[in-house]
Amino acid sequence: MTTTRSPLARAFAPLVGVTSLLILCQAVTAGEFIADEHAKLPLEVHSMVGYLTLLAAVATAVVAAIAFRRSSPVLLWGSVALAVMTAGQLVIGKLITDAEQDGWIAVHVPLALLVFGVTIWLAFAAARERRAATAA
Repeated sequence: MTTTRSPLARAFAPLVGVTSLLILCQAVTAGEFIADEHAKLPLEVHSMVGYLTLLAAVATAVVAAIAFRRSSPVLLWGSVALAVMTAGQLVIGKLITDAEQDGWIAVHVPLALLVFGVTIWLAFAAARERRAATAA
């Protein structure tokens, strides 16, 4: 017997996937401008993808808040944590590039790894939720 999931609950896993792909793009573009510190295009792409990543992370958190507030608070709080960390990454990135405060790199890089870990965990948690909902 399968249960009917709301459209928002069905949209959660794809949103997590989009957010995960954007975070992966962030890592790739970061590697590009770290390899050549005079390259402007990878830095600009990294910045633009950062805004898109924040948008996707906030959308994921909003969907989780509506769809899983009662049924899965872990997905809700994981999504909110991802959005907050992504916003922090954007602010820190702007401090590094616009305010030339390179000391923030020591926070930006480890936080990026934590964001990677949370997005991977969230992807697995979303898949687990989807399987549990269809098995119920």
